[in-house]
Amino acid sequence: MNAADCLLFTSDYEGSPNIVKEAMACNLPIVSVDVGDVVERLKDVQPSRIVQRDPHDLGQAVADILTMGKRSNGREIAERELSNEHIAKRIIDVYRQARGI
Repeated sequence: MNAADCLLFTSDYEGSPNIVKEAMACNLPIVSVDVGDVVERLKDVQPSRIVQRDPHDLGQAVADILTMGKRSNGREIAERELSNEHIAKRIIDVYRQARGI
């Protein structure tokens, strides 16, 4: 994956796709459709794009990313938002909300 220039992700159904997280860890720019939690994962990742499931839009987004010719900041975002500490905090927050604390 480190040798790739861009990840094009067009799944129809996903939850939280590992391939997107792996691409982020490699600082690989991502072009994806809105599926699973990809929009949330990529909200601060630059350069990356969320596009409609349209061949022209997908192709244009990939071309734009390739023209930039740079890696993303995905690893930094993944280290911050997908760390064990951050995930544990989110789980605790869910329980606190459920208990009304």
